[in-house]
Amino acid sequence: MQPFRNILVGVDLAQYDATSHQPSVVARAVVQQALWLAAKMNARLTFFAALNLTTESLPYLDESDRQHLTQSAERAAGTILDNLVRQAETQGIKAGKKLALGGSWLELIRQVLRDKHDLLLVGTRDRKGLGRMIFGSTAIKLVRRCPCPVWVAKPEGIPTPLNILVASDLSPAAEDALGLAVNLARVTPANIHLLHVVDFPLDHIWSTGLPDAKEEAYRRDLRHRAEQALQSQVNRAGAQDLSPGVQVHLVDDMGGLADEGILGYIQTHKIDLLVMGTIGRSGIPGVMIGNTAERILPDLTCSLLAVKPAGFVSPVRL
Repeated sequence: MQPFRNILVGVDLAQYDATSHQPSVVARAVVQQALWLAAKMNARLTFFAALNLTTESLPYLDESDRQHLTQSAERAAGTILDNLVRQAETQGIKAGKKLALGGSWLELIRQVLRDKHDLLLVGTRDRKGLGRMIFGSTAIKLVRRCPCPVWVAKPEGIPTPLNILVASDLSPAAEDALGLAVNLARVTPANIHLLHVVDFPLDHIWSTGLPDAKEEAYRRDLRHRAEQALQSQVNRAGAQDLSPGVQVHLVDDMGGLADEGILGYIQTHKIDLLVMGTIGRSGIPGVMIGNTAERILPDLTCSLLAVKPAGFVSPVRL
């Protein structure tokens, strides 16, 4: 896949001091990662914030008070966005700002559609004492419905080299995810791990009646086919010349449970970024019921880059 050129950065105004406009640790980390990525990719940044000041969000407020609140909030948000644009431009990065009225996840997706952004970068928090990510409703809705890749960044610095895991179910979307990882490895030092959790359908049958030798031959054949498919994905992604090369791994003792295999690998190999494709339920735009990417969100300890399949249709409209 092509590198990112037009990046939208979600600015969570709640992470900025109302008086000094100084960012929290979380907000500062998101901006730093956006600046780092834009510099590496020679991309343009658009800093985007949404103010949800509707009658539904603020009931029982007089119209005059609502108007005063809106004007005050817009001024403060404008100051924060202006500061971010100046910060980017002092580093030689092209940048702009957008401010919208409405719910954050919905307005973010509308902005992606409006200006055809090729990446949406948002932040999340680290659950104190557990090391797990807090994927709030906004992040989950974006992963489900945003038409472009969504990078949910953990509030930590960018390590060098970047330890990237691409979880592949051998689908075209997984191949696109690998392509993005390869592009990252071409602009910044990175180690790419390509992982597939093998599912053996015979294991789901209570009693096959087959001799042990035949069952083992069946398992060897499936492993071999999976290895060939993964190597084909590496070749099509143009990763043959990467140094270090893509490390291909199979996990085949999880009973086909990709969730456990992926999470275990992340912990064992200290992964910084998980890149994986998502699915779109045929005929129903934006639905990902039961998708692995969504199920593992609450237990992730690293950043996530979620990639939509070709032909994905967002349920959001302009």
